Amino acid sequence: MLTILRDWEKEAAIPPQLNTDELARFRKEIYLLIYKALFDGKSSKTEHLNQMIEFARKQFEQTTWASFNWDCIFESSFWYSSGTYEPGSRTNPRLVVDIKNWRHGSSRHLYLKLHGSINWWFENNGLNYYQFSYTGNLRAKWEQYATEAKPTSQPVILEPSYYKYDDGLYDLLKPQWEVFLKNLIDADFILIVGYSLPTADGQARSKMLTAFQANPNSLWGVIDPNAETVNRYRRLFGETRLETFNGTVVGFNNDFAVNFQQLFPTFSPKAPPAPAVKP
Repeated sequence: MLTILRDWEKEAAIPPQLNTDELARFRKEIYLLIYKALFDGKSSKTEHLNQMIEFARKQFEQTTWASFNWDCIFESSFWYSSGTYEPGSRTNPRLVVDIKNWRHGSSRHLYLKLHGSINWWFENNGLNYYQFSYTGNLRAKWEQYATEAKPTSQPVILEPSYYKYDDGLYDLLKPQWEVFLKNLIDADFILIVGYSLPTADGQARSKMLTAFQANPNSLWGVIDPNAETVNRYRRLFGETRLETFNGTVVGFNNDFAVNFQQLFPTFSPKAPPAPAVKP
């Protein structure tokens, strides 16, 4: 819908014409709908991503987590699995962009939120973070936004299409895209979970294909239940360095270590530490 709205804006000569206030109101209503879809009733309690996060913590010196989603499930999973209830023990992964109120953790984990998020806001000439939780202030922020006739701040939400480069907020997120390409090229193993590689998102497709060609030693794996998506990756990346798991991450979790090894046959897992011997 956001892309269709921008298409309509480009064709100003075709009636009915929307004025600036109508366009702003319509776009705001779409943002509110996105928020409700990604916040109401959503949580990380199912812990579908925890096995992947814990596996990376134990097995890799450096991990880059890149998200094309506007939701907050990954960062919530990372936050709650990073420590205990003890105040100050939990952290977020590190970011490339400057954002207020974000608690940076270990440099071993880098997080790229490539299309923004429902809890990233542009206000006071900068990015601000509102924690995703029912006890936090994210809900209040959106309620304030809903009641303002002319909001003084806006959610940082970029649509996955060619129009995102025309959005003024893109410049704030652009450093992430530069790191995305560099880290893809440097990576030994790239695991893609549930990303359909849409044609309209040309930059994501371009950077992934460029990285695939630039590093002939990297191995790529795809987890996706949609056969059409899996075949799209096979057509673009070939068969030699790409392995696929035609299912969900929940199914992959049934035997995560074994399934990961099948996607990446040359991966050498770190042995778990030997149990302590009592004197």
